Amino acid sequence: MAWPARIRNRPLLRRPRWTCCLRLPVAESAPPPPLPDGTWWRGVEVVRHARRGAAQHIAHELGRALVSTRSSAVSVDLVDAVGATLACDVHALCPVPHYASSAMDGYAVCGSGPWRVMTGDTSVHDAASTAALELAPSQAVPVVTGGVIPGGTDTVIRDEYALRTGDELRFDDSCPTSELEGRHIRPAGTECRSGERILTAGSVLSPADIALAAVSGVDKVPVVPVPDARLLLTGSEVQSSGVPTPGFVRDAFAPTVPPVLTSLGARVDSVRRLPDDAAVFAAALDVAITDRVPLVITTGGTARSRADHVRAHLERRTTPIIDELDLQPGHPTLFAACGPGTAVLALPGNPLAAMTALTVLAVPFLCGLLGRPAPVPVSVTVAHEIAGTRRERLVPAFQHADGAWSPCRQIGANMLRGLSSAQALLSVPVEGLSAGARTEALALPW
Repeated sequence: MAWPARIRNRPLLRRPRWTCCLRLPVAESAPPPPLPDGTWWRGVEVVRHARRGAAQHIAHELGRALVSTRSSAVSVDLVDAVGATLACDVHALCPVPHYASSAMDGYAVCGSGPWRVMTGDTSVHDAASTAALELAPSQAVPVVTGGVIPGGTDTVIRDEYALRTGDELRFDDSCPTSELEGRHIRPAGTECRSGERILTAGSVLSPADIALAAVSGVDKVPVVPVPDARLLLTGSEVQSSGVPTPGFVRDAFAPTVPPVLTSLGARVDSVRRLPDDAAVFAAALDVAITDRVPLVITTGGTARSRADHVRAHLERRTTPIIDELDLQPGHPTLFAACGPGTAVLALPGNPLAAMTALTVLAVPFLCGLLGRPAPVPVSVTVAHEIAGTRRERLVPAFQHADGAWSPCRQIGANMLRGLSSAQALLSVPVEGLSAGARTEALALPW
């Protein structure tokens, strides 16, 4: 499937804005009792130096495995369900439409004309009285679009073809004979039958889905409880406001990662900024594990130097499922499981590397946790030759008017300007790409 051509800097496959900053009711049902450490992720493949495709699959499986530690569903009112993930199929409680209705303003008639109009004036019957009517041959009754069709109706004559004199109704001479062939009647159940499945488990509920459920007689829908996520942002050199002085940097994660996670269906319960102190980090992680936060995301400290205490602690305290990615940027990312119900995604400190790893791992993980299908990359064509390196690269890219793709400028691991103008992440394999070659593109999670 090819993506439609878009102009540069217009985001492609943008997530619907109604899912952004979504706040759904917290599930009222109690979670299952804690499982022993190491139980919930048993059976998930552990991979060292994971390639991107394998890492995405494992992340989705890890999310699915974590479902066993959580409440399966919570019933919410339709007004609160937009953007939620449907926990099980929903079936219509009535046919849609639930009565035979008119597709036009005009007259419901029985038999051939002329007809006697059942009302003494030009007023239209109310729905209750019209539904109770049973037309006999040569009888007619006024109807409006969406109005009830009385029993015995053979067809509906549109107002523009109807000539009425007092209570007598005739066809206009210009009326086509097809108007007498059962026209302009919407039979009950045309859209769906009572008991028919109208929404499928795993669907992210849109406003249109909610409207369909409403007209099908549904008041509440079963949805997957919104999972919490917690951010532990490390770095003594990071400041949250103002222009940083040499040796300090602005925090690029606190203002961006929470809305990304929210748009993916999670709820960020807290964002903590931590100094480069191993003991402080260990204590914060232990609290998250005790709280059974489903997803903990850390930033920084994931390389293998003596100063990178995050990786060192996670390798002792957790079970690394993916110890690093065979990918640039984002190579030192670590994805681990621990406790009775917590996954830890440790992102690199460089902004582009972190956002790339977030796209590769957090997106499929949350899809698995929410019962959604794994995201599928899209096949695209590159506009010109792109050199390869010793690892697969995911580069911020934009689409030309002719549909071909090119990398953005300024796409170093520590840069954000290229990502800001990107429409997707383009896969560049080790061998590189020639002009016109096909490759995969990953939709950005915003």
